Amino acid sequence: MAYLTAGLVLVALLCVLDLVLTLAVVRRLREEPATAPDGGGPPDVSELSVGEVVAPFEVTDTAGRTLTRDGLTSGMNVVFMSPGCLACEELLPLVAERAAGYAPGRLLAVVVRDRDGSDGHSEFVDRLSPVARVVVTDLGGALMGAFALTGTPAYVEMGHGGRISGIGRTLPRPAAQAAGRPGPVRT
Repeated sequence: MAYLTAGLVLVALLCVLDLVLTLAVVRRLREEPATAPDGGGPPDVSELSVGEVVAPFEVTDTAGRTLTRDGLTSGMNVVFMSPGCLACEELLPLVAERAAGYAPGRLLAVVVRDRDGSDGHSEFVDRLSPVARVVVTDLGGALMGAFALTGTPAYVEMGHGGRISGIGRTLPRPAAQAAGRPGPVRT
């Protein structure tokens, strides 16, 4: 009987030790910012970087209008969101709120459908259509390829001649909303 008691106490102590170590690892992961595989900052949004030119493309928006790379004017923001992406679903209200502060024609919202073609994108289209020009595309479609995106959510700020002037994971505040702050927040 003594061996059984000693064995149970040992197992209980090992379980407590395992729990303490697991909580320590979780705490440590929460404290450290996400980094790219090379350890050099936040994970990349695109294989393109600031200053590079977006590849040519041609798509049709939800209003039936054609959009090409030449239609992306300087200062325009392009935001990519996907139903089924937990971060996108959490950011949708924030993006819709910030998008309302942009001047008309300054925001293109790209809703990226999953490969299964599910209809989960309608909520995104409904929320973003009043405040942005909306394009629905498939994962791996023309726009995803043109911007060489590695995932969603993502935003790209356009510069002159189809060049990228800013890139990140969250749509920055419009300049009018960010008055008094030192430039747009790029995450």
